[in-house]
Amino acid sequence: MRREAFELKKEITIMEDFAEAEEIKGEIEELEKARNDFDAIYNKLSDEDKAWLNEQFFKWIELYSGNCGSGCGTCGASCG
Repeated sequence: MRREAFELKKEITIMEDFAEAEEIKGEIEELEKARNDFDAIYNKLSDEDKAWLNEQFFKWIELYSGNCGSGCGTCGASCG
């Protein structure tokens, strides 16, 4: 379940960047649903799982913020 929450949190982050920047109504509605789904899953996690998710997310967001969301660790190189 924590892996599902982690993947959903990453998806939400990416959706936020696109939906809110473009102000696309359908995307914003989908984003709200994803946020609600994440909250429901997150609230069911143990404290240990929440800590794991937060740690993994912060590692991922550093890569994503550097314009690399793939998590391959080779930011600046051609992924694929």
